[in-house]
Amino acid sequence: MSSHLIIGILGKSIMLPCSLNSSAPVVPASLTLYWTARLKHQKEDQVVHALYNGKENNDPQFPFYRNRTQIFKDQLSSGNFSLLLKDLRVEDDLTTFFLFYHQEDGNYNTLNQNKEMCLTTVKVAKSYHKPIVTVNYEEWKAECTSQGGYPKPRLTWTNQNGLLDPEVPQIVQDPGSGTMNISSTVNITENQTVTCAIFNPTLKETLNTTRSTGEEQVGLSSGIKAGIGVVAVAVIGSALVFVCWKSESCNCYLSSQLSFMSQRNLLNEYDDIKQLSLCHSREHATEWCRYTGDGPTTT
Repeated sequence: MSSHLIIGILGKSIMLPCSLNSSAPVVPASLTLYWTARLKHQKEDQVVHALYNGKENNDPQFPFYRNRTQIFKDQLSSGNFSLLLKDLRVEDDLTTFFLFYHQEDGNYNTLNQNKEMCLTTVKVAKSYHKPIVTVNYEEWKAECTSQGGYPKPRLTWTNQNGLLDPEVPQIVQDPGSGTMNISSTVNITENQTVTCAIFNPTLKETLNTTRSTGEEQVGLSSGIKAGIGVVAVAVIGSALVFVCWKSESCNCYLSSQLSFMSQRNLLNEYDDIKQLSLCHSREHATEWCRYTGDGPTTT
């Protein structure tokens, strides 16, 4: 009699190994065996796969295992009673399987019998996706999310000084696949490097993601300053054009007065702005003027 603890991946197949060590020959035609399961949420043991006098008979099979099991009939004579369990589900997690078998001779005398052979406990698992960390600078919080794993993970936050104290993680189980989705939030400060780690206790697997709040804040500040620069240039330019349009003379023009903007690095795209003029004359409604160096010229 042997005992096994094996790990299977959700949605995949797993082999429940079982080999008979006996000097008596195995005659499949007189062999009866039942693979049986002790499910977490069932009071009684359930039949997983049955063979009676060498013929498969799954009438007593528990519906949960329908079309999910297979034995290797061509290897029974060599004592291989292993069972292939297909399409692992979260309900299979922590289920204990065992084999009952009975062997008779030609006179119906019992040759071999075992009521609990090849005990195997299955643990089901699936890897989580790499965690995603987002930062909310308005509330100074970081959020970590990960999906699609099993079983429930352990989530930890750390920074350069050690462990952080996050809010209680939110774990939601997908009703279809049975996998887990997890999210967690922690308070942060400026110039802080935070790491979110997701640990799968069955697979002994850790996935982590690190974010630096300092670098992101610098990028955010630069973006804000650039935006302010664009708005400032637009407002100043509009004001000057309006003043020029109100002029009574066609001799209005703006020389290189706007160059101070590029000197202050408000907006590099305006380095090439040298001259702009808009004039309004008494004889014409609106005219455009170009500054040529010798004075304004109308076109």
